[in-house]
Amino acid sequence: MTPPRRAFGTDPPGRLPAAMVRVLAAELSDPGRFRRARQYAADGAVVDIAVEPGEVRAEVRGSRFDPYIVALRAALVSDGAPVAMLVPQRDELVATCSCPDGGVIGVVCKHALAALLVLADELTIEPALLARWRSARMQLGEWPGARDAAEPDDEGEPVDLLAGVTTGPRPLPAIATIPSRLPVPIHGDDALADA
Repeated sequence: MTPPRRAFGTDPPGRLPAAMVRVLAAELSDPGRFRRARQYAADGAVVDIAVEPGEVRAEVRGSRFDPYIVALRAALVSDGAPVAMLVPQRDELVATCSCPDGGVIGVVCKHALAALLVLADELTIEPALLARWRSARMQLGEWPGARDAAEPDDEGEPVDLLAGVTTGPRPLPAIATIPSRLPVPIHGDDALADA
């Protein structure tokens, strides 16, 4: 497992799948639990996260000394699935946690939600992690651009999973010009005109 990253730019490559995962986290919870999970994620309570085919594992610090162990499982999808199909639906995700709430059927605990939110942050930085989690090709190491951790990346370019889905940065709207001198009121105090 590796510690989560938090580097964002003005136009991160994985903003679409990350937003979809954040929406999934919100759908899986009530507002209070989601708020606590967001706070856990923002406070760095998710200390380790690992993405493997079919499963995301995380360690989340909670109220006890040892961190809680979270697993987010989703079935692998067929090769060539569009990005939108890689994000699991709420009924496709199985979240387990070693906390007391983790064993309650139909309840996704704040630790699992925090892990899901940190996964969304990771997807913002590296969208290929979504394919690693959900693709059968990644399990076999056949995904274009996939590499063995022991081998240096000597050839090829990284795969942009969102090519053609997102556009480049949009120009900022024009800013209205403000006159250097305000107009003098037609009716009113002449003292305002001298100011």
